[in-house]
Amino acid sequence: MSASPIPAALQMPTAQDRTAIQAELLRLSTQPSAAVLGLQFLLDCGVAALFAWQYSPLMAGMWLALIAFTTVWRALLPQKLPPVLEAAQVPAQLRIHTLRIAAYEGTQGLAGILLFHPSDTLVQLLLAMVMLGMTLSSAFSASYVARTMQMGICLLLAPIIVMGLVFGTPPMKALAALGVALLVVMWRLVAERSRKLEDSIGQRHSESTLRAQALAGLQAAQQAQAERLRFFSAANHDLRQPVMAIGLQAEVLQQQLCEGADAARMQATLFALAKAQAALEALTQQLLEIGRIEAAADPLAPGPLALSPLLAEFARPAGHGQRVMVRCPAQAVAWADPVALRRMVGNLVDNALKFSPQLRGRVLVACRRRGAGWCIEVRDNGIGIAAEDQERVFQDFEQVGNLERNLRRGHGLGLSIVRRLAHRLGTQVTLRSAPGRGSVFAFVLPPAPEGAVPQAPATMQGRAAGATAPQAPLRPGLSVLVVEDNAVVAEGLVAILRQWSAQPRVYASADELMTDGAEGLHGVDVALCDIRLPGHTDGVTLAKRLQHQKPGLAIALVSADIDEATSALARERGWHALRKPVQPGALRAVLAAACAPA
Repeated sequence: MSASPIPAALQMPTAQDRTAIQAELLRLSTQPSAAVLGLQFLLDCGVAALFAWQYSPLMAGMWLALIAFTTVWRALLPQKLPPVLEAAQVPAQLRIHTLRIAAYEGTQGLAGILLFHPSDTLVQLLLAMVMLGMTLSSAFSASYVARTMQMGICLLLAPIIVMGLVFGTPPMKALAALGVALLVVMWRLVAERSRKLEDSIGQRHSESTLRAQALAGLQAAQQAQAERLRFFSAANHDLRQPVMAIGLQAEVLQQQLCEGADAARMQATLFALAKAQAALEALTQQLLEIGRIEAAADPLAPGPLALSPLLAEFARPAGHGQRVMVRCPAQAVAWADPVALRRMVGNLVDNALKFSPQLRGRVLVACRRRGAGWCIEVRDNGIGIAAEDQERVFQDFEQVGNLERNLRRGHGLGLSIVRRLAHRLGTQVTLRSAPGRGSVFAFVLPPAPEGAVPQAPATMQGRAAGATAPQAPLRPGLSVLVVEDNAVVAEGLVAILRQWSAQPRVYASADELMTDGAEGLHGVDVALCDIRLPGHTDGVTLAKRLQHQKPGLAIALVSADIDEATSALARERGWHALRKPVQPGALRAVLAAACAPA
């Protein structure tokens, strides 16, 4: 039997191919968009104005002057490449391109030095958030050459990280440490993005017979890149709004405290801070969910699923005179993943409520036969969607009827999450709507095989009822073990626990706790274990040891990365799972459960 020939597309690229790939990347990278540069400069002007007010007009003016010079330089004097780029010319042109990007991104990064307030924590944190946002918005637009863009990211983030670690206040040092993690992540993302683009270009150059297909792939990659840039730009815009609101309201609160303002004014400021924090948390949670869906971080576990009990979870009065009704045959059994399906229906219901009348809004979740499968529909009597806008509403950060970007109506990510989940489930969401006549979102699930025993889904945890439930009393002197390596988070937990008359014991790592032995667990009622801990013992391993040493101890895992596997483990062992940022109500519920009689 003769060996099969290796397809040309899978052969190792030659030196000539690699040179051609580098030339193509260089040509793409030396065509800066005037619109993108102009938008970036306008954002820089806003940043300069903000820090001129918060810190120093002189420093802000110096930084903006440097930005203006480099922006005009890149826009009006772009790098000129010869029509045919010879192999011997590529290294020199790459060096010139790298120096130009270094000058531009380095000037942007000087904000971390020129605008760094050495003593004001709020200004430091605001500057750090702005620099992180600038990194996200520019990381995929300045260059397609991996090493050049990696260097640009370092020049953009390194100044604020170094200033934060060396001269920053404790909260700033913590945020600077997060900046280091972001730098590593962005470095790897840029390398991966460049590698994929190089593979695409290499395939086009390796097979002449697939030239047209490769060109279409490159155009698709460019379009995807433009969509990704739009995504990050929109995310950057929506992230900056609550961050700026938090910074301004914190400044107002500080002045009110200095002036001895009355309780009503300070309460209003605190309420505004809480709203901004809730908006920031909601957006970051949606962005994380999109990332997990696209990375397939939560594997699907489809099986025979009884639809009636799952859909019945959404039937409720929704407040402001709105109501969600459910109609589903008791015999409806589909083949689906319960977690993904619950997310889809939940997002569709939430979207319908946002755009339905407050006093007479009605949402109907209906399930009926369609062919051999089961069609699930979410109907509302809201404002409706015009035909020309019906495809656009499934895109990221797109909303119809919310031109003012009212955050109470979300960020325009709910339907894009539904679209991604539907793709993973192998179905497609359709939309029927007309202005003023409501909307109907529908998708079809395959039926379960004959004879399959349907599984009732686990009950949806904590919906709106949990948020409005009365707070249970806590036993004074409740001893709470806090194992948290982040000093800022630990300080927050200690403050709220003491406010509730609890007695916190704080350890920065599992190893530190274990050195105290049994003494560290003496009299402890509740243990809050961060999952990601320094040293050789993580939070899950620590929780298992604590449960073994003290079986009656109430344990809660705390992390921003709690997935379905972690939640399942917590349920199996009788633990709690708290997702960061931990809500006071959820934390108090854990403590109250520990106080309840067995």
